[in-house]
Amino acid sequence: MRWSSVTTRRLGAVVVAYIDQCPFFVSLGVPGEVCAWAQGLAIPSLVWDPHAPRALRAALRAVVDRGQRYAGPVGLVHETPFQQAVLLATRAIPCGETRTYGEMAAAIGRPRAARAVGSALAANPLPLLIPCHRVVGAGRRLGFYSDGGPDMKRRLLAYEGADVASFR
Repeated sequence: MRWSSVTTRRLGAVVVAYIDQCPFFVSLGVPGEVCAWAQGLAIPSLVWDPHAPRALRAALRAVVDRGQRYAGPVGLVHETPFQQAVLLATRAIPCGETRTYGEMAAAIGRPRAARAVGSALAANPLPLLIPCHRVVGAGRRLGFYSDGGPDMKRRLLAYEGADVASFR
């Protein structure tokens, strides 16, 4: 597995761990997080690569700088089936739109699992590619965002054209 940093206009450095063109982990420019992630999963070798594959760099920039949907492969091999279901359903939320944790729970056929959906999203290893910032609390509560806190969540939603002034 390799890791690299991709510079974006809107958010600066984005760190990505990948195999070939498939990302397994993305973070907003914190190299130590990718190492801690790999160590936590006992990934034996994580090699720095100063140049991520061109297609992966272009895809990350398209997502971050132009708000495009990431349609490429994602490495969700370390997640439980429930987490995978939540993350894949979250991936389908259109840019600029939001869903509540309860709506996401219903979307995966587990309508009483809103809190578990929140836990699955808190552990999202690909927060920019699987847009967990688009999932909010009931009553227009913004909620938390694991890759930069609520201010980053608000910022990402604003980039996408969501009405962030209506969130509390």
